[in-house]
Amino acid sequence: MKHRAYTIFTISFAIYLVTVLFTNVSITGFWTDVVISILLSIGAISQSIGLKTNKFWHTRALKATNILCSFIVFGLLGIFLLNPFSWDTFKLRSFYFQSVNGRLFNAYFKPVGAYAGGYGNFWITENPKYFPLIEWRVYWDRTVDHDFNSDTFEGKSIDNYEVVRECIIDEVIKK
Repeated sequence: MKHRAYTIFTISFAIYLVTVLFTNVSITGFWTDVVISILLSIGAISQSIGLKTNKFWHTRALKATNILCSFIVFGLLGIFLLNPFSWDTFKLRSFYFQSVNGRLFNAYFKPVGAYAGGYGNFWITENPKYFPLIEWRVYWDRTVDHDFNSDTFEGKSIDNYEVVRECIIDEVIKK
């Protein structure tokens, strides 16, 4: 019974990693995928240390898959932390669960400074109505012309949530 749980964990971890890396589907929240990937990697490494099954090839396959997936997670994390252009992600601003026309959306803004043009990257994701734990990207603009980190424009107070709502209507719902 223990072997089946190890196998299910390993296969689930690999499928999760492939889904997050190669599709527009992720768990709600920008940093959630990073945290869950690190936790799954730690669990996979700790599982691999004492893993023994009845078949030698099965044990080796599970250990190799767990170590490969963990290597990918920590390798990408290391590359991310070494790249100074990715540090702007720590300034990310999120607008969660904007309800527009009965649909749930999240929006994210990552400032990129002067090297990319515009104020930063802006993307909108949609959540399924009855399972809001996952999201998929429905819109992305790498050079948005609005600074979502600023709550004023020309000395006047603006509501960025209303700006996000208008972007959702214009860029997702009307298209």
